[in-house]
Amino acid sequence: MSASIPAPPSFQTRIQALAKTPLFQPRELLPGITSYEEQRQISLQRTFAIGKAMAPSLETVQNLPDEWWHIHSDPIFSVDGASYVLLSIQLNLIVQTLSTYLDKQPGLKPLIDQLLQFDIMGQFCLSEVDHGLDARNIETIVTRLPNGDLILHTPHPGASKYMPPSAPRGIPGVGLVFARLIVDGEDRGIRGFVVPISDGQKTYTGITVRVLGGRPGTKPVEHCITTFNNVRLPKSALLGSLDKPENERRHFQELIWAVACGAIVFAAPVITCLRISAYIASTYSQRRTVAGHGKGSPRVPIISFKTQYRPVLIAIAHAHVLKALYWSTARFFRDLSNPMELRHAMATILKLLVQRTVQEDMFVLSERCGGQGLMGYNQIAAFCDEMRGSATAEGDAVVLSLRLIAELVIGRYDLPEPKDSNNILYKHEQGLFAETREAISQIKHHRSDLFNRLVLPRCEKMTMSIGHRVAYEAGVAAGLSPQLTDLYLASAVRTDEGWYSEKMGYSRESQFRAEDDALQAALPFLKQWTEELDVKEYAWAPILSDEKWAEFFNSREVAPCYGDSVKSKL
Repeated sequence: MSASIPAPPSFQTRIQALAKTPLFQPRELLPGITSYEEQRQISLQRTFAIGKAMAPSLETVQNLPDEWWHIHSDPIFSVDGASYVLLSIQLNLIVQTLSTYLDKQPGLKPLIDQLLQFDIMGQFCLSEVDHGLDARNIETIVTRLPNGDLILHTPHPGASKYMPPSAPRGIPGVGLVFARLIVDGEDRGIRGFVVPISDGQKTYTGITVRVLGGRPGTKPVEHCITTFNNVRLPKSALLGSLDKPENERRHFQELIWAVACGAIVFAAPVITCLRISAYIASTYSQRRTVAGHGKGSPRVPIISFKTQYRPVLIAIAHAHVLKALYWSTARFFRDLSNPMELRHAMATILKLLVQRTVQEDMFVLSERCGGQGLMGYNQIAAFCDEMRGSATAEGDAVVLSLRLIAELVIGRYDLPEPKDSNNILYKHEQGLFAETREAISQIKHHRSDLFNRLVLPRCEKMTMSIGHRVAYEAGVAAGLSPQLTDLYLASAVRTDEGWYSEKMGYSRESQFRAEDDALQAALPFLKQWTEELDVKEYAWAPILSDEKWAEFFNSREVAPCYGDSVKSKL
């Protein structure tokens, strides 16, 4: 059973060696508490170490071969989510965007080389305090002077760049800043500009960075608000031409195409976290036992209860199928013969499906591990905190789904044909679209209150319905076992029991029994599928074995006590 081709041997060797170094050992298992500043420094060091070990070439970034997607899906990022965020900004957003201008602006090559070697840190400055997903309305301006030089300015606090971790932290920083280009008083549309931010110690004149700090419960990415006060730039800072684009919407899409690619790559570590969490929950559930039914009865593994094996098996099925979908979406995206709108659409579908599916699975897996599932040292709860940011990274998943469904309903483009038009998941998808089109036929304008009330709330479920269908197709195409894809199908149907019962006469009881049949067929494969998650080296939770728990137990700090007590050991 395989959802992707193996990573290149040289790549695997470099990363496996790095994962064994002291820098990447889980600090959660060490006595004491790591301070915010200590963890921030560790995350930075890990980022540089991973970047240099992966050593992607410019051609890799430009052509998006399988190696590129392996970089982002490597389990090493499960050790430190902050490292993934920083590396993805650097490679996926900054280098990818700059590389598209190289043919006409070869002077960018030295900067790109520095970024690839992690000699400097790049920041992607697009969204503003007042403009998130409506980034086409950003207000930061760059005015062209008569001599060709440029002036970058933030007109008011709401136009400050929001989120990029641009504070000086010991390494020079450069920003890819998006702003409106003003030439001779005319707004020529949004462009990207290369802007030196700091020398690593202090920001440059005219640039103010206000530190927001990291998100609670996560490895710290020091998010900031960045403001520019009449910062003078050379003419070479401008990316692209001075001409006003003929189609501003398409121009903006092409300008930030790396964001769509980012929606795909940001799904990768989320899927990895699910793989590790499913591995931990499955392994723990097989070794954890409870008392039998009668006196003297042997203890029973908790995995024997359906309330335990159902969520574990479904999470494992989701992990394998979503990994297959990640790879099929990645290959679709890099195929330049596919229209940009379609590539954006498939990225959005992957992003929403992964975010919602994994979010639900991880919460349940954490819960099914009882009190142990609440503790950060057992990984699952910590992953729940880390992955929340992916819902808004590279575009809010819900709002992206609104845009996607609106474009599909009005016929701006069509998704690729289904592999099997008789598939029950495709019938569900088509049924939801038919209902929505019927609602729209009674609405005069898409900006009306009726559209807001009757159409927008349907979009997320519609996107999920597409996602379930294409994920199932990807799993089948990847050669996953029928027992696994059947379980995925049965669990996907149960996410909208009412529709199948109402529209297809498929009763809730029949759906329940069909899922139970799929679970019984899957149960004999539990151990095999758990191992095939291929994350054993990155699952270090103490609850995985008696030996790990004893080692963890004996390493804990003992509170002061009276008497001559000594630290007890297992």
